Amino acid sequence: MRFKLILALVAVALIPVQALAQTADTILINGNIITVDERKPKAVAVAIEGGRILAVGSNEEINRLRNSRTRVIDLRGKTVIPGLIDGHLHFVGLGAGRGSSLELGEAKSEADVAAQVRRAVARAKPGEWITGDNWHTGNWDRETWPTKKSLDEAAPNNPVLLRGMHGHASWANSKAFEITGINRTTPDPLGGKILRDDETREATGILIENAQALVRDKITGLADAPIKEQIKKSVQLALSYGFVGAHDMGTTLEAVAAYKELIDAGEFPFRMNAIPRVVNAGALLDQILQRGVMAGYGDHRLTVRGVKVSIDGALGSRGAALMSPYEDEPHNIGVIRVPYDQLYFIVEKSLKAGFNVAIHAIGDRGNQMALDSVEEALRRVPTEGHRIRIEHAQVVRREDLSRFGELGLLASVQWMHCTLDMPWAEKRVGRERIRSSYAWRTLLNHGTRLVGGSDEGAATFSPFMGIHAAVTRQDSKGWPEGGWYSEQALTRYEALKSYTLDAAYASFEEAVMGSITPGKLADIVVISKDIMTVPAAEILQTQVVMTMVGGRVVFERKEN
Repeated sequence: MRFKLILALVAVALIPVQALAQTADTILINGNIITVDERKPKAVAVAIEGGRILAVGSNEEINRLRNSRTRVIDLRGKTVIPGLIDGHLHFVGLGAGRGSSLELGEAKSEADVAAQVRRAVARAKPGEWITGDNWHTGNWDRETWPTKKSLDEAAPNNPVLLRGMHGHASWANSKAFEITGINRTTPDPLGGKILRDDETREATGILIENAQALVRDKITGLADAPIKEQIKKSVQLALSYGFVGAHDMGTTLEAVAAYKELIDAGEFPFRMNAIPRVVNAGALLDQILQRGVMAGYGDHRLTVRGVKVSIDGALGSRGAALMSPYEDEPHNIGVIRVPYDQLYFIVEKSLKAGFNVAIHAIGDRGNQMALDSVEEALRRVPTEGHRIRIEHAQVVRREDLSRFGELGLLASVQWMHCTLDMPWAEKRVGRERIRSSYAWRTLLNHGTRLVGGSDEGAATFSPFMGIHAAVTRQDSKGWPEGGWYSEQALTRYEALKSYTLDAAYASFEEAVMGSITPGKLADIVVISKDIMTVPAAEILQTQVVMTMVGGRVVFERKEN
């Protein structure tokens, strides 16, 4: 009897003192709750009051906090995880853009893409732009650059612009070049390249990195929905995948204003860390910094305290900046989009203003530039807990991997990039460099926090596909057997943490979100499978059953 009394007293002690004097407006019971809180990693029930988590524990403990007004949700054994945060994506067009242009990700050849364009032309008016996304030569039967010739044959009277190679290259036809004035004398823009025929110097149809803007920025006739409507569609899509928040990477000040207006109108059931893009240390950067930090506006609906800058391009398009030439293109070492002096001043100015910086770096030369600029800036502006991050961090010199942790940098990684790139990545950089590429376990061992994301628009959005890629380093069909350089794989907990607590840390908000912990925001997701224990292949089959933001159900999947 005395032993039972002691157990009861211990159980009561596990509930926060403030909870004992309160009752919950909502409780979830009979669940398998993965808290991502190392102090109490598992539970079966959780209580919510006023949009915050009141208590986490057993059914018996949580039932003590209910009264006649309490809503009770019986989880019937389902798994609960903290609300997910996509640490790197391009949010505004996420939902609205789907279906408005050709989806080319499944194409296996240049001919496949041209056939889709031909079908689109049959439905379009003469002169109407044909657009598409997500083609990648790494998925094709022959990995060679396509040319404008096949698009000219498919669309002789319609301008065509097809974005691909993870967003780092575009493919256009002659009509698009005619309209936008691109010819053999058009110079390559800073940080970009127009691929040309070696003999005639005519543009072949491929635009790399910043050269894409030569056509993209002049497209007319595309009836985009108003930005706030696009955002609303994106929010609904994100909630259906269990995301309660996102880091809108390289966004615009227009989008930031739209987020704020939606929050003020009570029409934004989401949490956004908005990170505007800058291209140098000039007027736009000064404008953003002068506005000052916006931290947790609207009950942690909007944070703006960072800027994004891109050093180089992508590995697939051979635009990632390398220390020595590409193995499969020996005359090419990639593209530098921002000179070192500008990069350094962006970091230094941002630190002085209390902002962090998200630096896109994919190649080993790009990553070395990023590390050097941060190290130099931190010497001049020492800043504890700065949350500076390198986006992608794919190909890194072996001797640079430890510098991430030493400098307190975060590595913002899109797990699906590895499994999308693995059929051809080694061809690009060779056997030696590939061993320090996509080196997640090594980064973790050096004390680097990893922030998980999708880079949606350039990869696959589902967090469960991302977690599967992180823990298996295999594609959805289980290839390759045993995983691609599997010694760099994550545990399931580490992968989940990258989408939750570590993503919250990246936006300075780990004290209020990212785990199911008393006092934090009640951002909770119910899922159909226990992703910690099911066979790895079943992670891919996981669906979101319910999403809660601030204790309010904002998505619920209809039962079949």
